[in-house]
Formats: sequence, structure tokens, C-alpha cells
Amino acid sequence: MIPDFSGDFLNYESTEDGDVIEILTEGKVERNDILKKDLFNIKVKKGGKEMTYSPSMKAGRILQSAFGKDSKSWIGKKFQIIHADKRMIIRPIKEEKVA
Repeated sequence: MIPDFSGDFLNYESTEDGDVIEILTEGKVERNDILKKDLFNIKVKKGGKEMTYSPSMKAGRILQSAFGKDSKSWIGKKFQIIHADKRMIIRPIKEEKVA
């Protein structure tokens, strides 16, 4: 079997350093039969393209710290992609408060 990993997934290969990503949904846990494990998947938008993002434990903690524990509160929030050492790192974009 040759698994198809070419889908519309947000990962190192599908992003460039500096890309800004918007979170579209609260996400859900889905079974990945190829990897044989459950993944938390959220729909995101990169440019005009909708993609699926499965944040790692570390990225998930970063998102929770920036936007709250409940992923419903992440909808509409944005994060920036940083490429470092062949890895994709995320940096939440905090909304600036207008005085």
C-alpha cells in the first residue's frame, strides 16, 4: 500500500516562512487509519485555500495559552508559520486592543 499524503494539510511542505493562517473551525478528533491513531483536526485558511491542520501537543498548548482552552474561542484567530531547522513552528497573533 502506498499511502496518499498529498492532501490539503497544513504542514512544513505546504507552508512558507511567514505565512499567516486563520482558524475556521473548533475542530474535532478524527481517527487516522494510516497512522493508526486519533488526531485533533481543525480547518484553517492559508491565503484563499482551506486546509486541515493537526496541531502537535506542543502547538496545541501554544494555541490554548494564546487563545484559551476551549477551541471554540480559536475560531477567527490567526497564527504565523515560522520555518526553523526543517520544522514548522507556530506563533499566535494577538489582536491589538484599540484605545
